[in-house]
Amino acid sequence: MPGTGGRVATFFIAGTHTLVRWDELTALTDSPAILVYTDGASRGNPGPAAIGYAIFNLSGDCLERNGRYIDKHTNNEAEYEALIWALERAGKYTKDSVKFHSDSELVVYQVNGVYEVKKERLMKYVERIQKAVEGFESFRLVYVPRDNPRIQLADGIVNKVLDGEGT
Repeated sequence: MPGTGGRVATFFIAGTHTLVRWDELTALTDSPAILVYTDGASRGNPGPAAIGYAIFNLSGDCLERNGRYIDKHTNNEAEYEALIWALERAGKYTKDSVKFHSDSELVVYQVNGVYEVKKERLMKYVERIQKAVEGFESFRLVYVPRDNPRIQLADGIVNKVLDGEGT
């Protein structure tokens, strides 16, 4: 499997667990109206944290990108916070199908039901996300590796905020 390191993931689809190649996960779509890339990070765990996102139309134009400081959080909490903020922003552009991308395997697979959410504080994030996605016709959250250029853009936004440079 080129580009996947031969890795296979178990993915929860329509009530069943299905083996899917990593590169297929990033290709899954429901003809989205927009594509959203999110990132969150903390310096220390927990520590000072920031979140960011970038929203693109299907032509590849960046419609919006932003980042902000969120005080002291763990890295996983920051990743969840980024997704929640981006969901709010995406709703300003469409209520149709949306496709979100994250480099956090934990967040992607917990939200998709592949990984069990064991920590209560993370379960609250998953519940908030489940509520937020009800506002869209279709929602897809996929894992993309950190070397994805649009994930790197979101990561750069987050790091600028953490470095005190803004967005």
